[in-house]
Amino acid sequence: MVDSMKKRIVILGGGFGGVYTAMYLENLCKHRKDYEISLVNKENYFVYQPMLAEVVGGSLGFLDTVSPLRRLIPKTKLYVREIDSIDLEGRVVSLLPKFSHTALDLPYDHLVFALGNVTDFRGAKGLHEHALPFKNLSDALRIRNHLIEVLENASIEHRAEEREKLLTVVVGGGGFSGTEIVAEVNDFLRNLAKHHHEIHPDEIKVYLVHSKDRLMERELSPSLSHYAEKILKKRKVEILFNTRLVTASPEEAILNNGVKIPSKTIISTVPSSPNPIIETLSLPLEKERIKTDRTLQVEGTTDLWALGDCAFIPLEEGPCPPTAQFAIREAKTLASNIFAALEGQPKKEFSFKGLGMFGALGHRSAVAELFGTIKISGFFAWLLWRLVYWIKLPGFDRKIKTTFSWLLDMVFPIEAVQLKLDERQAIAELHYEPGEVIFNEGDIGDFLYIIIKGKVEISRKKDGEKRVIAYLGEGEIFGEKALLNQIERSATATCAEACDLLAMRKGDFGALITNLKEFKDKVEKLEKERIDILK
Repeated sequence: MVDSMKKRIVILGGGFGGVYTAMYLENLCKHRKDYEISLVNKENYFVYQPMLAEVVGGSLGFLDTVSPLRRLIPKTKLYVREIDSIDLEGRVVSLLPKFSHTALDLPYDHLVFALGNVTDFRGAKGLHEHALPFKNLSDALRIRNHLIEVLENASIEHRAEEREKLLTVVVGGGGFSGTEIVAEVNDFLRNLAKHHHEIHPDEIKVYLVHSKDRLMERELSPSLSHYAEKILKKRKVEILFNTRLVTASPEEAILNNGVKIPSKTIISTVPSSPNPIIETLSLPLEKERIKTDRTLQVEGTTDLWALGDCAFIPLEEGPCPPTAQFAIREAKTLASNIFAALEGQPKKEFSFKGLGMFGALGHRSAVAELFGTIKISGFFAWLLWRLVYWIKLPGFDRKIKTTFSWLLDMVFPIEAVQLKLDERQAIAELHYEPGEVIFNEGDIGDFLYIIIKGKVEISRKKDGEKRVIAYLGEGEIFGEKALLNQIERSATATCAEACDLLAMRKGDFGALITNLKEFKDKVEKLEKERIDILK
């Protein structure tokens, strides 16, 4: 039941901006009963993202970087839901149903946009299907699990081409996220490989693909960027400058210069864009972000506010950078201004100059630039990086757990244990480039394929020569024969032009034909027609 007598402040997003806004509002409203603060987030926890790369590398446990929201903001009403729509005129946020089919309407008097940004693969064909994003806790866990799995499979793989793909990693983006994750991945793989006697360290190849001519070019001075480059190259990371990752397939990463890198592990830290919900609203935008004034109020409104990565906040030297240190201080100003607006008091403008930037390079080294003038690199910068982030880590219990994790990491070897928590996909989306083989004649039958877009060539070898049997197009299925008859593939399927496919696992296909007789009859009829054509 909504209390209409209370002033309702609704915050969308549980990142640095949203959580710290709620914290400051709780403090300002602690003696008031006429205010209600609500926060909407997909998870019930806050992730300390600056330390996320260490979760992949194993020096931190996957729970060491998270804090329960109910502990951080105990007086804030928490809604663990996804946003369905926002009615700006009616001042209502609608949340998607959970455990029911009924949406939840959340009215507000003041609405705060702290939605951050999301990994955006629109327009980048193949990356959505085959690249691993690195944005949140589930991404870090998925990457870690995947790296362990490719090493385990590489250790028993004897085919040279497949082995090369398994032991090659491509990371797209040389900003802070890309540089930190490639450093952790490189260290992690090379340390784990020591326990796999079948794998030689020289077989591991790690590439960093960056569209600019130096690493972290927006955040660090040229001298520190070049130092980071030197350290990574020394640790056998191959850096490809002025190059972009444009697409991917199950077999390779494809760059804008036409180079194809065979790989089963492609990690992308770019591109990113504000939350898609923002695009559905009639709000003033600048570079796809919500435009605010210096008080963090959305331009032309009295009840809307924005901060963090999704906001375009003007400063004298340009827009606020999307970093945690700015978001935390924006939150303090925003909370103060909402309270001032409700109390009829004057608002204040946001002003802050960055204190410095840190970039971890793995292997107990880092780069740091403080107050725009002090430049530090190496082991001391790494110690300072850990100290600063440890101090800023919210919650005393998290500080203790993190300290023990770091100490144990220095004493005991990395534990290569997978935590397979992903939900099993019945149907997978796949993208293939022209000339790529989907399956070979003689392979086992593991998937049924449906062509969404493109053309597939079906061929078979006869007397040592390739014979094209058919070309299949949109809406057609293939691969059913091996699944129906429990035999090896009788032909080779090759991508004749760029293809988007749906792949259904053998077990799910079996369940369909067992329970849906009409579907089974149609598939068997199709198989018979193809056999007649071959005759």
